[in-house]
Amino acid sequence: MHRRFSVLAVTTMTTVTAAVAAGCSAGSSANGNSGPAGYAKDGTFTYTIPSDPGAIDPYRNISSINEMGSLVYDPLVNVTPEGKIVSGLAERWQVDARGATFTLREGITCSDGTPLTARQVAAALTFLKDPKNQSPLYGLLVPATAFTVTADDTARTVKVTMQEPFALLLQTIGRTPIVCDKGMKNPKSLAKSSAGTGPYVLSDVVRGDHYTFTRRAGYTWGPAGVGNDAPGTPARVVVKIVPNETTAANLLLSGEVNMAAVRGADRKRLEARELKHFTLSSTLGELWFNQRDGRPGADPKVRKALITALDLDELARVSTGGQGKRAEALVANDSQPCAANNVEGLPRHDARQAAALLDQAGWTAGSKGIRGKGGKQLKVSLHYSSNEGKGNVAAAEVVSQRWKDLGVSVELVGDDLNSLNRAMFETGDFDVYWAGFKLNLPHLAVPFASGAVPPAGQNFTGIKNPSYDSLVARAARTAGEAGCKLWNDAERSLIAASDVVPVSEAEIPYFLNKGEAKTEGWLQIPIPTSLRVLR
Repeated sequence: MHRRFSVLAVTTMTTVTAAVAAGCSAGSSANGNSGPAGYAKDGTFTYTIPSDPGAIDPYRNISSINEMGSLVYDPLVNVTPEGKIVSGLAERWQVDARGATFTLREGITCSDGTPLTARQVAAALTFLKDPKNQSPLYGLLVPATAFTVTADDTARTVKVTMQEPFALLLQTIGRTPIVCDKGMKNPKSLAKSSAGTGPYVLSDVVRGDHYTFTRRAGYTWGPAGVGNDAPGTPARVVVKIVPNETTAANLLLSGEVNMAAVRGADRKRLEARELKHFTLSSTLGELWFNQRDGRPGADPKVRKALITALDLDELARVSTGGQGKRAEALVANDSQPCAANNVEGLPRHDARQAAALLDQAGWTAGSKGIRGKGGKQLKVSLHYSSNEGKGNVAAAEVVSQRWKDLGVSVELVGDDLNSLNRAMFETGDFDVYWAGFKLNLPHLAVPFASGAVPPAGQNFTGIKNPSYDSLVARAARTAGEAGCKLWNDAERSLIAASDVVPVSEAEIPYFLNKGEAKTEGWLQIPIPTSLRVLR
């Protein structure tokens, strides 16, 4: 089985920060109308995403969860824009570090009309907790710590029992999207259809262009028991694939789309037109060094040299177009409970020191200015996402030039979503990746920074950091401030070893035209039942 995973949208639908509806109160609109009279009846809400994630299968393609999966798949619990955990499929729950019991609402149905049972939920979680099934949710929303799942259809309860304590059960298993039996039995069907309990059903797919979702009748189990029949609720939601931000901005201004994220140069002209928007903070740029055998990054001195050759302040400015700041952690600090500055130990920019480190590692100056060792040139393939805007591309070019100045032969490779997934989780054929994981809780970095390399695991750079492994094992069992300290110490051990470098953090603006949306700050997509179309 090939694992598909989007490093550019790795979010997990957990605790959130406050969100905004069209930049104003819930009863107001982006075009000046207010109240129910300003809402369109049975309209179409269209928003853009930069690339096609493929099949909307949350158990095999996590990027689809972030971009549109919440339209069709519900979790056991939801989170409000204010950060409060409320009901979802489960109407009540009991949870501690040893386990959780979820009691399902009555009357929940799957998209094919069949009832959702506790047994189906348990079957989905049982599938996800088995590492042999290679779901990208394993270790993210589904703890890698062993656990058992039992169900009682009569009582409508799903019970999770942990083998070892795990402090974030409600924020992980509680937020896992549930796929109904039809999709579990025939996952290939999810390429063109959906099998969930969400407020919409996938009704049309045009690859590379758009996905269309149709509103379900009788949906009453959204966040805190809301339905999908409020005034202005769209009858259809269209998710349009628009790789170019300028094109997305033009579509917004023409009224052809209702919402789009635009953070580049086009942001200013949208603001000048006074389009309402809300912003979400996210870690945008990170450097991940491939440490597998035979790669230059397997040598910690080489990793440190490459970092020391860079002016990280410059990179932060370039990658965010001057709109962001230096990242202080792998998780954007204003959207996580364990906020701390974890990058204080990073080496300062010093080109001479960088050269000295490479000399110590045996890579000395050679012909045509390229360093070599044992008759082999120092070559680095630097990959980056081509879908993350002009600033991201410019930052990758800056990194490439600084390393060339150091005497490194650099191959600069821009990847779309599919080639990014192949390089990271299939071929492993890269040396350094410039990308942003957009994590929302510190434990979400664990699969990428420890364990087996793909396809057996998700440690795509082959990091081996015993200190990190030890600290995260303790952190996973520890709640509260003590747990946060352990998580931050673990992250600092990665950064101190030059395993990964968080570089930039930016506020991503989501602009709206004739539409309203509320969003979970860490999820970075709209809450489906909050979407409204305005006249």
